[in-house]
Amino acid sequence: MKLPDFLQDTGLNRLRRSMGTDQYGEFELFDPEKQLTYAEREALEETGLDIHSASLRVLKDKTLAFKNTRIWLRDGDDYHLAYCQRVQALRHKTDDLNAGTGAMSAHKDHGACLECLAVLQYQGIDSRRLRRAEFSEQIREQFSLQEFQQHYPFYPIV
Repeated sequence: MKLPDFLQDTGLNRLRRSMGTDQYGEFELFDPEKQLTYAEREALEETGLDIHSASLRVLKDKTLAFKNTRIWLRDGDDYHLAYCQRVQALRHKTDDLNAGTGAMSAHKDHGACLECLAVLQYQGIDSRRLRRAEFSEQIREQFSLQEFQQHYPFYPIV
């Protein structure tokens, strides 16, 4: 079977002229303004990446995103996964935010922000239950980024 020569197709040529062009177009499947570059993906996974606060996106499910990937934000030893009140304040207080997608450092008293997990209602967590200190500590100890990513895949987001 031989494919038709689309460059000679009268209908397509008429359409091209009606669009006001004499040349054939090129399609760029990668847009670095909207999609992560390889270097950005690598940095997010390994060491973290400083991003401008204006480039932080809040998705409909309240998770955080940079370009076409979900991210966490680091604030001291706490890691934010959702648009909690602390992230809102941080976003307006500073221009650069430290973001990542890779493993969170293991600290005994620090880890995923409990307020973020309550915003997402992750595993039934709500702000009322977080008031109990023993429950909060249990959640911090049992939190797994890998399990979180099963519910909220980091890359790519649609």
